[in-house]
Amino acid sequence: MNHSNPVTYHLGNDPQMLRASKAARDSFRRFFNCVSQDFNRIVPACELSCVKVPFCDDFSDPDSDLEHMWIEQVDFDGIHVTGVLLNAPNKLRSVTEGDDVEIPLPQLDDWLCVIDGVVYGGFTVQVIRSRMDAVERQRHDEAWELDFPPPESVNIPETSDAFETTIATVLAQQIATDPATVHEVFDGGRTLLHMVSLFGRVKSVNVLLENHANVHATCDRGWTAFDYARSLGWTDVMESLKQAGG
Repeated sequence: MNHSNPVTYHLGNDPQMLRASKAARDSFRRFFNCVSQDFNRIVPACELSCVKVPFCDDFSDPDSDLEHMWIEQVDFDGIHVTGVLLNAPNKLRSVTEGDDVEIPLPQLDDWLCVIDGVVYGGFTVQVIRSRMDAVERQRHDEAWELDFPPPESVNIPETSDAFETTIATVLAQQIATDPATVHEVFDGGRTLLHMVSLFGRVKSVNVLLENHANVHATCDRGWTAFDYARSLGWTDVMESLKQAGG
């Protein structure tokens, strides 16, 4: 992605863009599942992962400029999406390239990731591309330095069963060596059960439950593992936690 390019403007009541942003939010968990896999990799699988967010100097002023820009180094805590602003704004003065960003998930405009050269997501980007002629679209794609699918389609990443199995196996081996791993507490008072529930890793959840992880443990926010799974609608994880008494 060319950092100087993807700052976009569009009407806030554009029906196509609103539908595209809703589709992005509805599928955000699939994006975050991919992003979270890289937390366990030395070499990331995602060549690019970013989300698009609206920025404004004064959201209370209807005449204030609104710019839609991308943030990278994305993380999610069950409520807020965080990252680092990838673009320099054209007009805004309240943010600048490289700023830390935190927004609630309902404000997210879009997400996009690239794995093995395949572009996933980019719902609003595809709307924009669909309104271009062939020459404009080619210039757009060259500026992004990405090979987008046809404008009428959006790729959604599948969860990786092989990755899930590998991580669950490694976790089981680690617990066998150090049983205290199950009860270790990390930033924000979160346990491994909290985190893998948020990531949607049902096999790792089951390994932890089999090793007596506390399904009722709460983080500093007061959330249980079930709350984390529910934040992204991981129904298989929620079912495992329910069966364990969560």
